[in-house]
Amino acid sequence: MNHVTRNKNSGFTLIELLVVVAIIGLLASIVLVGMGNARIKGRDAKRLSDTQAVKSGLDIYYSFGSGYPATTEWDNAQNNLTQLACSGQTAFKPPQDPINTSNPAFDYVYTQGGTASTGCGGNVYSTYKIQFTTEGATGIGPAGTYYLHPGGITSTAPF
Repeated sequence: MNHVTRNKNSGFTLIELLVVVAIIGLLASIVLVGMGNARIKGRDAKRLSDTQAVKSGLDIYYSFGSGYPATTEWDNAQNNLTQLACSGQTAFKPPQDPINTSNPAFDYVYTQGGTASTGCGGNVYSTYKIQFTTEGATGIGPAGTYYLHPGGITSTAPF
């Protein structure tokens, strides 16, 4: 009869297990950092997409009422998640920033500007600016505060 002998020292040592756990932890942290950057880029892409949609919506509003909405009208529509309308025509719904509920510094801040005139059943204005903040570098520049206005996007406030 052949006897099978087992080595009592088979298996992993504590050092080997600790090395494997450390490597897994390092890989997990690298993945999480990469995911964080992807989330930032995704939110910034959403912000830039929102600015283009807002510009189109405000152009439609302007064509209905010969001016841009008052700040209070924008704020009411944005806070209540309702459409901006002029003379019974729906223009668009002001968007919410992707993270503004957890950090108000990333809210879209609309400000009326220029001269006031009558339109849309109230006052309309000749210009506007919308302040928004990016978290990372984008096609418009480094992370920071930008302003959308009828002429486009700038890093300095138009008025």
